[in-house]
Amino acid sequence: MHHILWAGIDLKLGHAQFFLDEMSRSLQRPPRTEALAAAISADVNGDTRWQLSFYANLDAFLVMTRSIPAIIEYCFGKDPQTKKVAFESLDGDEQNRRLKFSEEFDKPHGEFRQHPLSKQRNISFHRTGYPDVEVKIAGHFGIDYIGNPIKAVPTGENRPSENIGDDPAKMFAATLPPLPIQPRFSDFTIDGKPLFEECKSYLDRASELVARARKISQRVHGYKPLTTLLT
Repeated sequence: MHHILWAGIDLKLGHAQFFLDEMSRSLQRPPRTEALAAAISADVNGDTRWQLSFYANLDAFLVMTRSIPAIIEYCFGKDPQTKKVAFESLDGDEQNRRLKFSEEFDKPHGEFRQHPLSKQRNISFHRTGYPDVEVKIAGHFGIDYIGNPIKAVPTGENRPSENIGDDPAKMFAATLPPLPIQPRFSDFTIDGKPLFEECKSYLDRASELVARARKISQRVHGYKPLTTLLT
């Protein structure tokens, strides 16, 4: 009876997984095609715009994951955003069941809110405008490049021009286009912790929260009807 209500929650879990997958895909170098080879020969570094894609998908991942408990509360409990008059228009049994659900859901919901990425979501959307994520990429020639959502790293790195002398190999190398700078998954941290591990942990916590909410709902609501609260 409640499968329609759970459908939206499962959809948000799927969307969160999608944006996490897109974060990974944005870091993959494109296949070496004829067009890419032509761009390289024309002294174009082939910027994949991974930084725009990566950070946008990270923000979307944080939003999708953090929205899940709020949707659960709206569908099965007493949503604090629902107007009092709308809630009191429900029959007494449903009001009591929703209050009971919220009471039992409060503890797992609170535990979910303690995850570090819940804080990072709040920082990004209610504080500075971006999460505390950093990338540190080891360059080809011994230089480390450090960036974040508002500080881009270079898209390419030129070969050192010093000490070329009359060495034909070094002289030829100096004429080549910049080498692309592309990060690995392990190059990213958030609040000082490995980013991708934290994202996977956050999504796992959200899945666990949904499973616990299902058990609470079955115990409290059973197969009794629930009203969709529109205001």
